[in-house]
Amino acid sequence: MTKYTRKKPVISGTISPAHKRKIDELIQKGEFASISDFLNQAVSEYLREYDEKQLQPISLLSERDRAILGEMIREQIIQFYEKTKKEEI
Repeated sequence: MTKYTRKKPVISGTISPAHKRKIDELIQKGEFASISDFLNQAVSEYLREYDEKQLQPISLLSERDRAILGEMIREQIIQFYEKTKKEEI
């Protein structure tokens, strides 16, 4: 007999009774298949928004500043590549 192994980690936590009721209502309406489905989607959405916020400062730079930053990064990559190539010889 094949032994079942869980691929996703299990976490636990507490939420307010009002939040639990609302989640249960959404599941009853068919918006989510289960509490796990709701939590997976909620966490994914939160992390996506978090990552977008982390990138905001760069998007607020002027076009000129982005070009300067891009050139600086390009120069660093070239220097790294040249240094690595010399070390291989």
